[in-house]
Amino acid sequence: MTGRPRTPPGGWTPYVLRFFSYGAWGVLYPFFPVWLLDSGLFTAGGVGLIVGAAVLANRLGSLAFVKVMRPGSERNFIIGSQAAIAAAAAVMCLMGLLSVRSLAGWLLLSTVFGLACSLATLAQLTLIVHQFDSTQTRRAFSYENIALNAAGGLAPLVSSLAYTASERFYALAPIGFAAVGILLAARLAGRSAPAAGAPAAARPATPGRRTVAILLAANFLTTVAYAQFYGVFSAHATPLLGARSVGLLFAAGSVAIVLLQTLVTRWSRTLGEPALVVVSNLALGAGTALLVAAGAGLPAMLLAVLGITLGEMIYGPVYQTLAVGISGGRPALAIGTLTFVWGLAESLAVVAGLALVGAGLGPVSFLGGAAAALAVVALVVVFRRHFTAMAAFANVTSTEPAKAPAHS
Repeated sequence: MTGRPRTPPGGWTPYVLRFFSYGAWGVLYPFFPVWLLDSGLFTAGGVGLIVGAAVLANRLGSLAFVKVMRPGSERNFIIGSQAAIAAAAAVMCLMGLLSVRSLAGWLLLSTVFGLACSLATLAQLTLIVHQFDSTQTRRAFSYENIALNAAGGLAPLVSSLAYTASERFYALAPIGFAAVGILLAARLAGRSAPAAGAPAAARPATPGRRTVAILLAANFLTTVAYAQFYGVFSAHATPLLGARSVGLLFAAGSVAIVLLQTLVTRWSRTLGEPALVVVSNLALGAGTALLVAAGAGLPAMLLAVLGITLGEMIYGPVYQTLAVGISGGRPALAIGTLTFVWGLAESLAVVAGLALVGAGLGPVSFLGGAAAALAVVALVVVFRRHFTAMAAFANVTSTEPAKAPAHS
């Protein structure tokens, strides 16, 4: 597909849809535990289990749907996921109004909500892959990153307004986002089939298992570094900087991505994927290491956010493009596996990081994250041949399945 230079691949609809779909998650999650605690239905431990079930299902649930995701079925899965999000939110609100104290029931609903959000992510990312050939994949994922961060920046504000306006009915907030998502997905009718590509014979054999493992290891380590800011930093820095300053830092990261992602993507066209993995992890590692200086004040932390955000703007679309490129024509499996590894790394890094913060060792967590980013640079140096092969597969303009995988 072609279009005006400033128009994303496939037009704006898939990315606006991504904004509202992610917003359905973001508008509930920030104040969900507060709402549950205020209801008086459960202790803090019970609330932690309920909220944790949603988070884990959202982060790790993608692989559960990979086998049923078929080319051309993405639109139906998007609509179904948005309907499930709205239904789960409505039932949770009803249970809150009726003061239902069944922990098993709340865990089930929370898990359904998280899984529906995970399915929405998988379907939308797979849809992007199937609409465009590989010459546009990185650019398409860059626009997806803009939509994600725009929603991530706005949804918490909407969440706070919804909670303040009507605490009793707060759990209904995702329904509006989900309804818009359904309407936008309906506009995708007839556009979700995979794009025509070269015949299967034109694609080289799928990379070996070692190459796949190296990419997943790089993704895991990068996410460990990324999680230090978005999952650990607030607990460490709030006593030093104040909640308002920490909130401004998170907002600055989201705004920077919305404003600069297209410029960074345009600049990155001159570099190959292996070089971009190195550059992004160096920036991410430097920013993460700088987090240890939270006591130095807001200017130093803004510099740290700049490095972390620059890294995210580069490595996110690059890893997604590489994963799709080496998937052998199975983008749903590639996206599902990548997001599963991302979620696993984030969960482990946050749990370990918060434990270190609680022990007064927050800087150790940040230095460990920086070391993880540097380990990715070492992976590229040691396994350069494998990363070069990934880049070659990513630049093959075909989405047809390979005949048979080659294993190493």
